[in-house]
Amino acid sequence: MTSGCAGKTALVTGAAGGIGTAVARLLHGEGARVFVADVDRSAGESLAQDLGDRAEFVALDVTREDSWRAALDVLQQPPVRWTTLVNCAGAALRRPIVDTSVEDFSRIVELNLTGTFLGVRMAGRHLVDGGSIINISSLNGVLPTANLGAYVASKAAVSALTRVAALELAARGVRVNTVCPGSIDTTITDTPDFADVDWGSYLRTIPLSRRGTPQEVARAVLYLAGDDSSYVTGTDLVVDGGVAAGRGAL
Repeated sequence: MTSGCAGKTALVTGAAGGIGTAVARLLHGEGARVFVADVDRSAGESLAQDLGDRAEFVALDVTREDSWRAALDVLQQPPVRWTTLVNCAGAALRRPIVDTSVEDFSRIVELNLTGTFLGVRMAGRHLVDGGSIINISSLNGVLPTANLGAYVASKAAVSALTRVAALELAARGVRVNTVCPGSIDTTITDTPDFADVDWGSYLRTIPLSRRGTPQEVARAVLYLAGDDSSYVTGTDLVVDGGVAAGRGAL
């Protein structure tokens, strides 16, 4: 174990799967105390047990204010020095705008944006001075993609909300940043919505010619959580294999 996050206490939402699990594992491995927060109690408790000392499961539905208050109660019994929030909970929807129902649009926005807002608000009130908030946005919040209207709108809003929070919390030394993953190999695309995607063709549009891994995103989160990024706030850290850099040769 190294000491990159020694003395830090991190709450990671959506920690029971994908990027959230990779983040929880890496921060814990770097010395942080980690609260594994998720709606999936079974998977969350299993991860916390696997991590062992300095890990604890917290039941959290990020879309509900009362659930956030209950999570805060766990952090305060006994009180901990809460230094780090990583908002990983999220979902995707692949569908043309004209075929997207109000209910589906609202569901994606509520989880991706409202859930992040509630976390940022809670951390803004209770995180220690000098703490760090890392929101998981998306490459699609920077570079929109057709048929992902609800997802793009929610993630672009997360990046904008992050910048506002960075301005408002700067006086306390609390830094607020986003990590914007490109195509990452997680279960978020293992749904019928993505069943017809030609991944071979898609990979040819990525300069590094492959999808990323959750661990690669976690390393970006680690940078923003640690002291090496002490002068970084209000920024989008894109982890996308080069897609946002532009087009390759014609």
